[in-house]
Amino acid sequence: MNNEKLKEYFKFDDADLQANRNGQFTEKQKARLVKEDKRDRTGSIIGGGFLMLIALIGLVIAIAAGAADPDWGFRIGFGLGFGCIWPLCWGGVGYVILRRAFAKFQVKLQRAMGPVNIIKAERTSTSTDSDGFSHTSHYFVYELHIGGQSFDVQSNLADIMMQGDMYAVYYTEGSENDILSAELLSSAR
Repeated sequence: MNNEKLKEYFKFDDADLQANRNGQFTEKQKARLVKEDKRDRTGSIIGGGFLMLIALIGLVIAIAAGAADPDWGFRIGFGLGFGCIWPLCWGGVGYVILRRAFAKFQVKLQRAMGPVNIIKAERTSTSTDSDGFSHTSHYFVYELHIGGQSFDVQSNLADIMMQGDMYAVYYTEGSENDILSAELLSSAR
């Protein structure tokens, strides 16, 4: 029964597990990975393109402001800020994001084996509001630690995989480190 819960949680079947044991993907897994990659590439194109547009807007603003104001001190200062620094910053970030969209799609099947340890980890994120005030928020995630690897999981996995039990986890390296399948090797009890 525990095996069925694992299959349901990670969304795999016996054919997927057998292929993963042999170091291969099933056609179903390949299709899922390609679909996820296509979604990620689309997001990269949209996000990177948007940031490139913001970079271009800074350049247009610098040209328009320079043409409208006869003061050379203003033209040089504004031109450096919005004509050079602004496009380099936003365009650079946009370029890095766009590069992901055109990178070769490669994933590698990996296996992590060992005793399972599921922990509740505290993470922090910091954001700055429009007034320039920095806000730090704390939140909790559950992590599965096995064979030197760490994966973000839902809390209910602790009801399926027992602490200390030996498992093999098959996952992708090169995409989002998704767990494709898992199997119980031996129970600690």
